[in-house]
Amino acid sequence: MELEVRDHVATVVSTLNYENKEDKPLEAVFVFPLPGDAAVCHCSAQIGQTQIIAVVKEKQQAHEEYDDALSSGQQAFLLEESEQSPDIFTLNVGSLPPGESASVRLEYVTELAVQADDGLRFCLPAVLNPRYQPQGRRAS
Repeated sequence: MELEVRDHVATVVSTLNYENKEDKPLEAVFVFPLPGDAAVCHCSAQIGQTQIIAVVKEKQQAHEEYDDALSSGQQAFLLEESEQSPDIFTLNVGSLPPGESASVRLEYVTELAVQADDGLRFCLPAVLNPRYQPQGRRAS
């Protein structure tokens, strides 16, 4: 992870690495927290020799294109904010061939809160805490 602070804004770059140790292609799914006011400004992936740079698309279209890519054996990734909570993101990386690695670079910006002593505080969410689920509803 890389962190740069300018004025009251933090730019955070995280690199997520995956390796398919199975003997068949798979889809890796990573669920992670981001600060609630964070704005993702770049996402790219290196899957084998293929470089993929994210493009913002309407949700339904993005899902269709991702599914089409996987169906045709292509590599693709899909990053989306959770419908249940704006501070939870899901990253799907697929069709990762056996023995292949993927490296995803995610960059986001977030405003830092000024503390009582005029200092700035940056908090990196490291744990995805359980969320309240109304009785009778299943987590999705």
